[in-house]
Amino acid sequence: MVNLMLSFLLILLLIVMLKYLVRYIVFLFKKLATLRDEPVFYKEKDAVLDDKIAYIQKQTCSKKICGEGVYQVPAEIRKELKKNKFSPEALQELADSIVAHTGVYNTVKVIVDDLNSDSISGLYEAHGKISWELHLYKDLRYNLQQIIAILVHECMHNFLFYYNLELFPEEDNEILTDVTAVYLGFGKLLMQGYKPIKEIVDSGFAYNDHNFVVDRWKIGYLDLSDLAYVMRKMKERAKVSF
Repeated sequence: MVNLMLSFLLILLLIVMLKYLVRYIVFLFKKLATLRDEPVFYKEKDAVLDDKIAYIQKQTCSKKICGEGVYQVPAEIRKELKKNKFSPEALQELADSIVAHTGVYNTVKVIVDDLNSDSISGLYEAHGKISWELHLYKDLRYNLQQIIAILVHECMHNFLFYYNLELFPEEDNEILTDVTAVYLGFGKLLMQGYKPIKEIVDSGFAYNDHNFVVDRWKIGYLDLSDLAYVMRKMKERAKVSF
């Protein structure tokens, strides 16, 4: 009788454990589905982006500014940033490398600041023709890809300022800045850094349901569909030019 009771309890325990395991597996699958990367939609036409593409190509052609091809972060710099993504020395080296790739002959000083109240990721400041600064605001949420993308964007402001290519109002200039980054070979880095970040801040697993509270945020003025569109149009125009 005792053995029968023990067998019954053991079977009951196995059933409970199996039920919990199945529930947990379902929870994990739904969690993965929730965090899955969002699709990049195909854009057939975008007049605003087309205007900025035509502008930067016309202006650089008239000023005889030649691009240096696709940019890649030097391996030694990436290695140092993996150790400390806010290393002032490594970030300065990266900014110098980006600026050199754009063909601009000035040095932009990188300053790492604490996160400000407006949650600005980066800021470019030009003090006449003698001093240029790039402020990177230290937000620990940023991953390395985002930090690289922020530096690329701010260094493009330096490029536009250097050649007097900036547009007004500010919104048009910010769009132009990202378009210029693609034009000068930084498109893939922006695609990596501008990818939306999704983090689960709360789940209902403890309460026997599979609902998730998700925090979604991103950096950059263009989304991934915009960047993909600009990259495609740049390739199409390059083939026509060739």
